[in-house]
Amino acid sequence: MSDRVLVIVGFVLVLVVTLGVVVVTHVRRDLVAPVGETIAYLTCTRVARIAAVLVWAWVGWHFLAR
Repeated sequence: MSDRVLVIVGFVLVLVVTLGVVVVTHVRRDLVAPVGETIAYLTCTRVARIAAVLVWAWVGWHFLAR
């Protein structure tokens, strides 16, 4: 398996897991908080927002820029 195929499979796996979590949050609101509420809770402080932006920039720089 080539590196390119491995990266594509990884991105597809992340997409499938993300979609699965979104579906579960819509079906079982009593069990799992919706994704938007979870992100809002995780980024409620200034430090957490800065960390989220830095992580997103790192992901974009290393995986999405080509």
